[in-house]
Amino acid sequence: MERVTAIFLSCVLLTAGSLQASNVEETYQAALTQEKGEGNLEEAIRLYKQVIEAHEKGEGDENMAARAQLRIGVCQEKLGLAQARQTYEAVRDKYPDQSQVGAEAARRLGSTHQREAVIEQPSHRTASESYIRRQLQQVMERAKRQIELTERQMEAIQRQLTEQTKRQMEQVKQLTEQTKRDTGADSVFIDEQVRRQLEATQRQMEQAERQLEQQMKQAERQIEQAARQLERQLEAIQRQGVSFERTRPRHFLEGGSDQRYYHYANTPPVILKGIVPFLEGGLEQLYQAYAYTPPEVPYPHEEVAKMPMQWKFRLEVDGLYPQRHAYAAPDFDDSEWATIDIGRAWEDQGYAGYDEGAWYRTTFTVAADSVRPVLMAFGGVDKDAFLYVNGQLVGQHHVWNQPFILDISDHVVRDGENAVALYVYDGKLMGGVYGLINVHQPTNEVETDDFAANRGGSLDMVHRRTIGTQVRVLKPSYSSYAHRPPRIPYPHRKVGAVPMQWKFCLDVGEPDPQRNREYANPDFDDSEWADISIGQAWEDQGYPGYDEGAWYRTQIEVNAEKGRPVHLAFGGVDKDAYVYVNGHWVGEHRVWNQPFILDISDHVVRDGENTVALYVYDGTGMGGVYGLINVHQPTSKENLDRYLANRGGSAKRSFWSRFF
Repeated sequence: MERVTAIFLSCVLLTAGSLQASNVEETYQAALTQEKGEGNLEEAIRLYKQVIEAHEKGEGDENMAARAQLRIGVCQEKLGLAQARQTYEAVRDKYPDQSQVGAEAARRLGSTHQREAVIEQPSHRTASESYIRRQLQQVMERAKRQIELTERQMEAIQRQLTEQTKRQMEQVKQLTEQTKRDTGADSVFIDEQVRRQLEATQRQMEQAERQLEQQMKQAERQIEQAARQLERQLEAIQRQGVSFERTRPRHFLEGGSDQRYYHYANTPPVILKGIVPFLEGGLEQLYQAYAYTPPEVPYPHEEVAKMPMQWKFRLEVDGLYPQRHAYAAPDFDDSEWATIDIGRAWEDQGYAGYDEGAWYRTTFTVAADSVRPVLMAFGGVDKDAFLYVNGQLVGQHHVWNQPFILDISDHVVRDGENAVALYVYDGKLMGGVYGLINVHQPTNEVETDDFAANRGGSLDMVHRRTIGTQVRVLKPSYSSYAHRPPRIPYPHRKVGAVPMQWKFCLDVGEPDPQRNREYANPDFDDSEWADISIGQAWEDQGYPGYDEGAWYRTQIEVNAEKGRPVHLAFGGVDKDAYVYVNGHWVGEHRVWNQPFILDISDHVVRDGENTVALYVYDGTGMGGVYGLINVHQPTSKENLDRYLANRGGSAKRSFWSRFF
């Protein structure tokens, strides 16, 4: 009986310990949310301190307490508090067994010393982080002032033209009435006088329009000149970087004089596309902008496997190239590994500050025919990726911010289960599989070698040198943009199937979506219109050289929940797009090579058929809806307005979308 009681008490104690550990983990995750998601640094510090206090009482593990101590220092550093240095030193002193967290604390401590030295010596060649932030702030303010000035000039010119037209029309009316009263002339004479006056008015209006056009061109030139100045300033800031250099001893010993340095240098995507996140929340907040990036598959295809979102995960300090090849074997037992999601950096999943290698593993079932190639497309991996399928190395990729495709035909099981392993190495900032993954087969005859990174192709059609590999240059053409998927930077689920074939009608004339506005009405009869496919330019579908406007129409069946927004995402429209849902205008977009998202919640039928119409105008080159379209609902509760072109998001802007 005593033995049974002892066993029972042991089970109770183990259960209690497990619950306490779970509560500590929840507290740590809540602190991460406050720090990175909400930007509430004071609240994050309070929660991190609770994690440390719990460890001191015997709850939670030492590694989590050490990470909490490290994050407190990071928060204090963001707040500009000098005590961040003492906090980093405490990590090293209180948790000597946590070597990885201690190394990160030492690195941040060294960075703090270096920043202070730079601030004390402004002439130092290495720019401090605060200096660069001030520089970026100045650039952004100048850009905003230039935009506001140009907008005011445009509005003033438009008001001037409108008022002038009103005055001239009033003069014509007065002249007509005066002629009737004074001369008593017949209607023919009066009509002739009015006609002449109207012609004179028309000439004056045309002259005013020409003047307006010249003024607008001049304003555009001023914007372009200001843009070039901004770009030069940004490049200068980028060259300065935040060059807190540190040497990897292993690489130094192995590589001899070929010493490798790792910088916190501002990469072009951070500088050119992330000024506001950089200034407001630091680089860590910028990671979320890349989350859930979909693959880009620039040819018609069908998915032949469902790739899991959750994978097995293990940290491995192997350096740039994978060493533990046994981890890629199909029969390797990974049951003791942790789990992690693809679609997000590992920094956002409990591995903040980790800058080494890691293994991902999962299984997936393929249902593919034996004739066509099977390819695996990645939305993005930061930074170096080595892919194994059923234990065989398939290919690698070394460009952190570019999607890529690998041909896995030689090693995949086409009618059953497959094991896939991915070794990822990242030496700085965010790391991991932040994009989504797609397994597919082409639906028509296409030279996939042009797009598969392990067959000599390059998805983004640019000349690039990777490690030990010279990628050949492909001639850009319209087809390189075909079937571009939308980019949806937040978790979501599809709520409607968008047809590939739409009704199509040319609309010749100056760009004017109001000219044939009835084409957007749900009850408009488009049965006599031609058929056209989205996903390709109209030049590739029988309309070569056409540089005017056109209408697209289709019906989309939607099955969406109430209470959550419904979004319509476009992979790309060249160039000006005006979108209507059930006869209502929902938004517009004028950047030909940028995907965009519109909120259609106010006008969509959530449990039935909807009419979608697009007026597209393109004045040169390719034209039409060359990207794919997606109807979805977000599954997160965050404020998504910054992603929506019709809710103030940056996709609505043209040149300035690169900066804000």
